[in-house]
Amino acid sequence: MASNPPTPANLPCSQCGFVNEAERVYCHNCGSKLDRSLLPTHEEKGGESQAKARKRIAKIANPKAGFLLDEIKTFFKVELSAVVVAALILIAQKPEGVPELQKGSIQRLINSDMMEALQSPKPSLVSFTEDEVNQHLKKNLKTRETIIPGIEVSRVYAAFTPGVIGMGTENSVFGYPIYAGIAFQVEIKGGKFTTSIIRGNLGRLAVDPRILQFPYGELLFQGTWDALKRERAQMDRMEKVEVKKGEISLVTKSAGR
Repeated sequence: MASNPPTPANLPCSQCGFVNEAERVYCHNCGSKLDRSLLPTHEEKGGESQAKARKRIAKIANPKAGFLLDEIKTFFKVELSAVVVAALILIAQKPEGVPELQKGSIQRLINSDMMEALQSPKPSLVSFTEDEVNQHLKKNLKTRETIIPGIEVSRVYAAFTPGVIGMGTENSVFGYPIYAGIAFQVEIKGGKFTTSIIRGNLGRLAVDPRILQFPYGELLFQGTWDALKRERAQMDRMEKVEVKKGEISLVTKSAGR
C-alpha cells in the first residue's frame, strides 16, 4: 500500500484494490468497509468543514434520504406556486353580484330627496332602490387615480342584501379590470350611523375582514369615502336604516333632534 494518502478521487479498497470515490463508505466492487483514514485532513482539503464533509458522506451513504428531502421540498414549491396562480386567477375574475345599470332609468336626485326628508319637522321615510343609488354613484364619482401607481377607479357601485350594504369598485389596473369590494353590516348606534366590515373580496378571491381594517381598507376605498362625505353626513342624521334586497329605507330624525 502506498505511503502517501490518496487524493480525494482515489480511495482504494484494502480487500480487492478497487479504486473508489472519496465519498464512499463501502467498496463499490466488493462491499468491504473502506479505510477512510487515508483521506486528506480538513486542512489538506482546502478548508472544507467537517460538518459539510459528514453531510456529503451521509448523502452518498444513504442516497434515499436525500432524495426524499428533495422530493418534499419540490412538492411544497409546486403547491405554493399553484396556490399563488389560483389566487391570481380568482382576483382577475369578475365577482358575482356586481349590479348592472338599467338602461333608460330616470336619474333621481338622491341628495335633494334626503335633504328634503331631513328638513321635515317630523320623522320622514325615504327609500332608494339599488339602481337609483348606482345611477347616483355613476354621476357623482368620476374616474380617478388611486394612491397606487397604475391603478384607476373607473366605477363605484352598491349592492343591497338584507341587513348588509356592499360597496365595490371596478378598477383599471394597467388597462385590465379588477374588482374590489367590502360588505358592511349597518345600524344606528348611539344616534349615529355605524358600519362593521363582515367580508371583503378581490375579484372572486375572498378577503378576511380583519385585513380590510385600517389601514388596508382605507387604501382601497379612501377616495370613495372622501367623495361620499355629504352622503355619510346625511346618514348620521337618520333615526333608522333598513336594508333589504335591492333597496334601502331610511327614517330621519325629527328636525329638532
